[in-house]
Amino acid sequence: MKKSYLFLLGLSLFLGACDRLENPVTVAKNKYREDLYGPAPTFTAATATVKNVLFEEYTGHLCGFCPPSTSLALALDATLGERMVTVAIHAGSLASTGGTLFQTDYTTPAGNLYWAQLNGGFNPTARIDRLGGLSSYEYLDPANPSSWQDIVMSQMNAATPVQLQANCEYVTADNVFNIHMNSQFLEGYTGNVNLVVLLVENHLVSPQEDYSQTPSEIEEYEHEHVLRTNVSEPMGNLVVKNPIGGYSATTSFTIPSQVIWEPTNMTVIGYLVDANTHEVLNAVEYEIN
Repeated sequence: MKKSYLFLLGLSLFLGACDRLENPVTVAKNKYREDLYGPAPTFTAATATVKNVLFEEYTGHLCGFCPPSTSLALALDATLGERMVTVAIHAGSLASTGGTLFQTDYTTPAGNLYWAQLNGGFNPTARIDRLGGLSSYEYLDPANPSSWQDIVMSQMNAATPVQLQANCEYVTADNVFNIHMNSQFLEGYTGNVNLVVLLVENHLVSPQEDYSQTPSEIEEYEHEHVLRTNVSEPMGNLVVKNPIGGYSATTSFTIPSQVIWEPTNMTVIGYLVDANTHEVLNAVEYEIN
């Protein structure tokens, strides 16, 4: 599985690379406890920026046309590694529970909000780096993978002003993710920057409709990159205005007691967006294993 440095700009205690910022912005409720877990890690200074691509796949377990498109997305994700940051969002009527098989609910409030932004979107489809705005999406046609693959590759070569780094650990005794993050704007950026932080889970086995198979109801289908929750606000929190230079931050997130997640199968996703255009400036992931 992929592991990369994760940037989650401004979660809780917001620090400058050299100096403490005077007006910290909180986008998560729980501060990192150095008295319990020790000092936060340090990060290596970046000399260049690399653009990773946010790929939001919209799917559902009743979507019989989704598995072939998902297979294409997973193959590209495996090829590109940390350069492609994938979130599978189960939303819409084809993600609803029903019948005797499809009883696992993978929908989330954040996912429902993202789905509503598509203004009539359908499965399977995807947003790639939020190009064209929140309501713009690309249909995932298995017969024509280049229709979205070309966009992913193009975005990988796009310039970005910010390099993202992070470290994250899961503390079993406390059921807590301790997330450490760092951003370095190597050039100034004009505008308000929001950060979105999500948790996704891999290797979830439950039924899936697949019209390419006979019978079409696959009882032990493995779902990957499934959105589980948002750590920040779903559309992010305003973390910095007109950024330049480096920033680092730490936060802790406790898994809710009422959910059954496997922490070692989870990935922390972070991405920065322009608050006005919703353009994704960069995206990163860090896998917990």
